[in-house]
Amino acid sequence: MNQELGYQDWRELRKKIKVKFDKFNDLEIDRLQNHMERLTDLIKRVYSYSQTRAEQESRNFGKSLLRR
Repeated sequence: MNQELGYQDWRELRKKIKVKFDKFNDLEIDRLQNHMERLTDLIKRVYSYSQTRAEQESRNFGKSLLRR
């Protein structure tokens, strides 16, 4: 996701992830670097969301990055 959206600075994206998903710890966020496809599974696990809800949250986060 970060490469698709033109984010060259992981630190910037990392901050946005931390703000949006405040239950993620630093290690979980760091493991997303270059592996944003794992975001849905992490949301599902950490927030105890259904697969559908986690996918929706992940999509909404991606859309929010495009709007800025």
